[in-house]
Amino acid sequence: MPFRLEKLLSLRQKEEEALKNELSKIRAEIRKLEEEIEQVSNSKKITEEQLRSGVQTGAQVAFLIYLVQMYDEHLKKLKLKLSNIRKIEEETLRAYLEKRTERRSFEKLKERYVRAQLLEADRKERKIIDEVALQKYIKSLEGR
Repeated sequence: MPFRLEKLLSLRQKEEEALKNELSKIRAEIRKLEEEIEQVSNSKKITEEQLRSGVQTGAQVAFLIYLVQMYDEHLKKLKLKLSNIRKIEEETLRAYLEKRTERRSFEKLKERYVRAQLLEADRKERKIIDEVALQKYIKSLEGR
């Protein structure tokens, strides 16, 4: 008799795998955002160093100040986006861990079921062997 919860186990495995893939996509997006934040920060530092050098004209200084402000705004947006994606990552991770726990529970149930089936089959086999041995013994007694 097959394991009656096999379809549920299979479904949980597929759900877990889907969440695992989604989690890896989210983490790749986080890495990409972190790299972008690093690049923008480096560009901002370079612009600030140019501003400190003091060799620019008034228009150039105004433009560099404007650039620094734009970098700050862009960094704020990127950090907010990163924060939101990290929240999504936490939720997805929580869902993934929950599905993994469910799958493991079903796998343990299946293992117990298989063990019980094997024990039952072994018990039936022993019973048949005992009956055959008993019949041989009775025939050997009758034959004396």
